[in-house]
Amino acid sequence: MALRDLVRPLEGIELFDPVGDWLGDTVHRLVGNGAVKSALSGTWLGHSLHPVLTDLPIGFLSSATVLDLFGGEDAAGAADALTVLGLVSVAPTAAAGASDWADTSGADRRLGLIHALANAGSSVLFAAALVSRRGRYRRTAHLFSIAGIGVLSASGYIGGHLVYGRGMGVDHTVFDDPPTEWTRVARDDDVAADTPLLVSASGYGVLLYRHAGVVHAIANRCTHAGGPLNEGQVDDELCVTCPWHGSQFRLADGAVTRGPATAPQPAFTVRIRDANVEVRRREA
Repeated sequence: MALRDLVRPLEGIELFDPVGDWLGDTVHRLVGNGAVKSALSGTWLGHSLHPVLTDLPIGFLSSATVLDLFGGEDAAGAADALTVLGLVSVAPTAAAGASDWADTSGADRRLGLIHALANAGSSVLFAAALVSRRGRYRRTAHLFSIAGIGVLSASGYIGGHLVYGRGMGVDHTVFDDPPTEWTRVARDDDVAADTPLLVSASGYGVLLYRHAGVVHAIANRCTHAGGPLNEGQVDDELCVTCPWHGSQFRLADGAVTRGPATAPQPAFTVRIRDANVEVRRREA
């Protein structure tokens, strides 16, 4: 039996749904949809921030465990310092993770909640190891450290499953195949001014938007979670807001102007030929 087979049953535990929904709403209220959300999402980084930060507690706490087991008495001080650094780094890591998790639902939300609870349990175990070590209860500290790294490893596997098994946090357009040759998508008369229009370019969803005589075109599927941009609002700066989680993209080039999205929308060059609107993928 693969480890993935052990994780999948957790996706269907609906017992967690009321707590998960309440916590998700609470995180949304605390974080909002502005600069804090973008910062925690990693919009400024061009990459989800949470996976980057997880290297810190995992690295510090794993190193502390190794020193606990093999470093002897002389390594106790270093193990203490590494444990403290690991526990301190849990806070920003958890904040970024909670911000990402609040945008999930269903199985992803259930697994994310279990992931968070396991991380909290691991932190408690490592804190207990620190207290035991300071009280010179070395053997007890060893047990707490081993238990802590075990729970942390299980939590890390669940986090990996969320990304690699369920696609949480990945660019939802990365495997799509936009046309690179000129492709007719609409009649020129069909593209009304200042009105989002969803069209198909050989099966690829494209959002058209005409303003001041210029037609803009970007991928309609939001890179963050696949939301339909044609159902979003366009502001005076010609940025469209995803109706699902509030990410904003510039219609002129698909650039992210507000998170939680971290990847830009694929953008298209547009031309009008024989009263037809034609698009092709714009080079990065």
